[in-house]
Amino acid sequence: MNTVYIVLHYLLMAAYITAPVYAIIRSIRGGRDAAPKLATIGTFATGAAIGVALSVVYAVAVKGRFSIPQAILAAYFATAMMILLKGFDALLRAIVWRLSVTRKMADDGVTATVTIRKPAATLGNLVRIVILFGVGLPFVMSAVVTYRPKVLLNDDPRSQLGFAFEPVNFPASDGVRVSAWWLPAQDGARRVESDRTVILAHGLGANKSNQLVLCRKLVPAGYNVLAIDFRAHGESGGQISSFGDLERRDVLGAVRWLKQSRPRSAAHIFGVGASQGAAALIAAAADASDEGQAIEAVAVYGTFDDLNGLVNSIAEETFLPPFNWLMEAMALPIASAHSGANLRAFNPADLATQLWPRPILVIHGVQDQIIDFSHGRRLFERATQPKENFWVPRGDHNSIINSDEAADAVLRFFNTARPEPII
Repeated sequence: MNTVYIVLHYLLMAAYITAPVYAIIRSIRGGRDAAPKLATIGTFATGAAIGVALSVVYAVAVKGRFSIPQAILAAYFATAMMILLKGFDALLRAIVWRLSVTRKMADDGVTATVTIRKPAATLGNLVRIVILFGVGLPFVMSAVVTYRPKVLLNDDPRSQLGFAFEPVNFPASDGVRVSAWWLPAQDGARRVESDRTVILAHGLGANKSNQLVLCRKLVPAGYNVLAIDFRAHGESGGQISSFGDLERRDVLGAVRWLKQSRPRSAAHIFGVGASQGAAALIAAAADASDEGQAIEAVAVYGTFDDLNGLVNSIAEETFLPPFNWLMEAMALPIASAHSGANLRAFNPADLATQLWPRPILVIHGVQDQIIDFSHGRRLFERATQPKENFWVPRGDHNSIINSDEAADAVLRFFNTARPEPII
């Protein structure tokens, strides 16, 4: 199944790249007719406005700085998406036209009389609109949540938390460039040698800077921290994210870098992550590779048990019928085509059963309005022993990473994390 989505991914990316070029060439070859040229100009102007707006929204959301190159890429992406949707609509219009007209040839066999059957045309256009919205809405939603306009970082560990750090880069297990910060353990202001390292994995749309708060109690307690930017985020490569599925490869690349570049610090490797980052950590720790099995324990904040179930619940809460059904049926397959991974099969709860004998700590806000508390509870119930939970009664999806009680629970968990004895 993954092979199908990989092929669809490359075909879709080729369509995104070539669609604006094709639109320009087609409008130029339209002769003196101004209508196609004006339509193309309008599409590009609208795409540019959407791309810039997305870049600004993301920059504000993560408290980063606006990036002009990323805004240009986002504008190109938005323009291509609009052209593809317009092309799909043109195809539907052509089908309706063919099905709603009759042609009668004259006796000379050359000229023909075309008659439009109005009931058929009306019904055909109604079906066209339903299909356009049925495909177009999930397509746009899937494209927006998988494509990430990256923003520039505003601070670093020293300015934010007073921690010394070193910028590092390494390849993910599939070759994507990953940007990270290496934070050595500290005793007060003094750097100390430690053989315990925590990989910090941020959530969707965030970066290694704005969720760095997750390590505020770890570094002073004698833990090294490797804070990574996932693909399509921060300073790492790529533009397409996958809710933790492909991001597991970024975590595996981080483990490999630790073992090769910081072997003394990599004697004990743990992971702490939020939302998408938490799902990626579970998936990485469940991986059968040496890198996956080297992760000794994971602490996960506010993540989901099953991506397909999460999308279905969001669709039910956000859209009315029949659009909620369309989103449930089509959103993840289209997102899978964008990312090149079978996201419908991404199930962190199943993967959590493969962590044994290594421990997991599940943290969730009871008032989480993005990933409902029930997801965290089901994830904990499915996970095998050894496992712990920490429910934050008044916590929502974003506030729990600032909870001192949760941070203390993570520190205690890592201090005592031991694999279940194997008899």
